[in-house]
Amino acid sequence: MSRLLVRIGLGLGLVLASMAFVASPASAHTIAQAVVSDQGCGWANGSYTQLKREDIWDDKNNMPLGEVYVLWNGTYQENCVVTLRVGRADGVAGYTEAVLERQGKAIVKDVGNYAHFAAASAKAAGTCIRWTGYIKRLYGGGITGITTTRWQFCD
Repeated sequence: MSRLLVRIGLGLGLVLASMAFVASPASAHTIAQAVVSDQGCGWANGSYTQLKREDIWDDKNNMPLGEVYVLWNGTYQENCVVTLRVGRADGVAGYTEAVLERQGKAIVKDVGNYAHFAAASAKAAGTCIRWTGYIKRLYGGGITGITTTRWQFCD
């Protein structure tokens, strides 16, 4: 009888431990974490104004892949484009791209095989900007994303 109780207790402990492991996301990242990260915008003060947010949706597989944020930090006088992986794409390394174009200046981009986000940040006071954010589909290949063709936020 005591052996049976020990086995039940061990089995229950393993089930609960595996449920706790499955329920917690693998190092999920937020836009606030991307803003302060050296691999993100690198804005140690954590302050920003969100100028734009757009979803990256995989129509082929009917699922969200990411969000593209266009941010401004007045202290640093910089814009930052963050392509943040979300849902099933978060935590899964795959092609992720963030591009910041500044009118009349060099293009800044971050492209890689990332699990959480790509971010491109640069001085942009008084400069019009446009941006791109892409993520590779998890299923069936192909890349999907957002590209602006019109210069914006020129003040």
